[in-house]
Amino acid sequence: MKKLMIVGMAAVFAAGVANAQNDVVMVGQVPSNDRSEAQVTAEMALLSAYVWRGTVQDQDMVFQPQLSVSQYGVSFNVWANYDFSGNYNGVENDISEVDLSLAYTLPLNLNDVSFDIGVINYQFPANSKGGYAQGKSTTELFASAHLLTLQDYVIPSVTFFGDVKEVDGTYILFDVVAPYQISDYLAVEGGVSTGWGNGRYNTAYFGVGGGNKGFIDYNIYGTVSYEILDGVTASFNLTYTGLYGGTIKEGAKAMYEAGEKFWGGFNIAYDF
Repeated sequence: MKKLMIVGMAAVFAAGVANAQNDVVMVGQVPSNDRSEAQVTAEMALLSAYVWRGTVQDQDMVFQPQLSVSQYGVSFNVWANYDFSGNYNGVENDISEVDLSLAYTLPLNLNDVSFDIGVINYQFPANSKGGYAQGKSTTELFASAHLLTLQDYVIPSVTFFGDVKEVDGTYILFDVVAPYQISDYLAVEGGVSTGWGNGRYNTAYFGVGGGNKGFIDYNIYGTVSYEILDGVTASFNLTYTGLYGGTIKEGAKAMYEAGEKFWGGFNIAYDF
């Protein structure tokens, strides 16, 4: 039976690394013994809010499905967000976002450090419909490194995101997660993460002028995961997301639905 691993679930839920979620599915955090084996995973998440890199996009319940396919170190992920009530752009009972990501885990063995590179395209299908605030799709390139020396106890990582289309800014995510395998079926993890943006990024997403670069957000999170059937895993996540204050927090309050948020959700995943 496959060992349960839920490393990076907050990235999946929060920012930084599995959609606009934490941003893309990283297939290299816990390397597979056989890179040639194809893996297909479908997931559905019901969350109390949609929070991305410190921005509360929707402070009410959302639905987020995704599909991931990986083989030979290459992974492709499709993720979507459905808003039941109006989000910060006024999108209601509609799909506000669809993200397409492609990642590659480099076949390197450098002192237990894994490296991923990839691209994420962010689409906002509801923006073209009447009555909604206008927005444009954009694309980011990313590169990440995970230190796996003590992967059974703690996994630090850093991920660089560089927008190459609309924003032309840089966001860097730092994350430390501590996974613990209680049994073959039950696993828990806890972690902290923080994000830094350069001047262009902070201006685009928080309305901060004058090239005001600096740390933006932080997350404290925990996840419990249980394999209820062969290939079917249910997980529950709780996260507190905060901003460091100053002009960043003021901009977030003016542009989005809140300046901080305690939120969580339920996720179920099926490995084909």
